[in-house]
Amino acid sequence: MVFGADRFPQICFAAEGILHGGGDLSRGSVGYVMIASHEIRSSSEEETIELGTAIGEILRAGDTILLLGELGSGKTRLAKGIISAAACIPDDEVVSPTFTLMNRFEGQFPVYHADLYRLEPDQIEGIGLEDAFEENGALIVEWAEKMTVMDADPLRISIYYAESRDGRLIVLEWLSEGSWHDRMAGVAARWPLEQGAV
Repeated sequence: MVFGADRFPQICFAAEGILHGGGDLSRGSVGYVMIASHEIRSSSEEETIELGTAIGEILRAGDTILLLGELGSGKTRLAKGIISAAACIPDDEVVSPTFTLMNRFEGQFPVYHADLYRLEPDQIEGIGLEDAFEENGALIVEWAEKMTVMDADPLRISIYYAESRDGRLIVLEWLSEGSWHDRMAGVAARWPLEQGAV
């Protein structure tokens, strides 16, 4: 599946034409698939990490999680929770790979954590993202809006600043008929929209 980096904010998924939020709606051979979403409000870093832990508990080998958001919005905090739960390690052992580009954590399956902040879209190929799938692992990508090639069935998480200083609106999106659907129903039930005061 291919995205133009300049169009990523308008297009959520485009594998076989899975579109969301506008963009090129040419019909040609493109089919349309429903996307499920859930919004969560977090009022602290701890709540964001706790949400990550809930997602990490359902992470499977072969999964891809795409994290999007402005600098300092909470992508690394969310990744800490996901990775610590999935790899069974303390969250303080999870550090952002901003300078190393990618970290690997061992658990029941390898969990790869990539940070694309320092890269341009044309520099991403060859940093080892494909290793996650060759080794039957899971991949978590910060600054995923820079990617031009995506997994066909990711969990896409966008984090937005809210009105309060520490508040965040976290939007989770997945294919309604994809591998995340049943698992995310449990997370959505644990994390209603009203969570926290934002």
